[in-house]
Amino acid sequence: MQDNTKRANRVLFWMKAIIVLFAVFWLHFIFVIASIVLVFSFALALFAGMYLYAFTFLFIVGIFIALVLFCINYLSWLHRAVTNLRLLTTTKFSPVGAVLLTCIPFFGYFLNYFIISDMVKSQERYMEQRGILKERFPKRILNVWFIASLALLILVVVDPKQFGFLTVVFTTFELDKNQVFEFLETTLIVIIPILYVMSFSAYAKQESKLFRIHTEELFNKRVDEVIREREIMHAAEMLRKSQGSESCQTPQDLHSK
Repeated sequence: MQDNTKRANRVLFWMKAIIVLFAVFWLHFIFVIASIVLVFSFALALFAGMYLYAFTFLFIVGIFIALVLFCINYLSWLHRAVTNLRLLTTTKFSPVGAVLLTCIPFFGYFLNYFIISDMVKSQERYMEQRGILKERFPKRILNVWFIASLALLILVVVDPKQFGFLTVVFTTFELDKNQVFEFLETTLIVIIPILYVMSFSAYAKQESKLFRIHTEELFNKRVDEVIREREIMHAAEMLRKSQGSESCQTPQDLHSK
């Protein structure tokens, strides 16, 4: 069993970096557009357009690099995490199987939910059997992440006009259907990565705790084995000394006794 904490920390770093890059881009984009609207200058608009073009290009390059590094570190972490679990207990997915399923385009994103759920269940079952489970994984957060991801998929794929059952609601509150769905999409895009970061952090924390306890158990077991070996060697040495002292006695000593 190997320590997987460094891999988990790298995954968290790149997930947070991607979120920060998106946040900086959108805030910067809104700031530039607001400046153009408020000033109403053609020269400013031309300069801002060129600036946004360059900034968008750098943003795309940065996001691409961050996503590649995130995927590499995440797959490395996932393989090691499942391998560590299978040394202690059983899982439905093998290390290679979990990585291959996650790499499936589009579907791997949602299959990852079932992989992580199985890892959580196996980890908690083992810790509960050993009496070392102090805090349960927040499965509710992971479930909300999965539901939010499905909701975003539906909003992106399905035409808003097909949601006829919501017409009464929109009419009653005088809401624009397209604006409502755009607001929901934007909100979900912001919430989904935050929920996954929270879920991943919780699992990584439990994983690190399990590794630490397992390492301490192995160390204590090794110490006990060394102590037993020394006790056996000490007993054997005492036995040899006692046998040696008896063999050194002369016949006259035995006769006198």
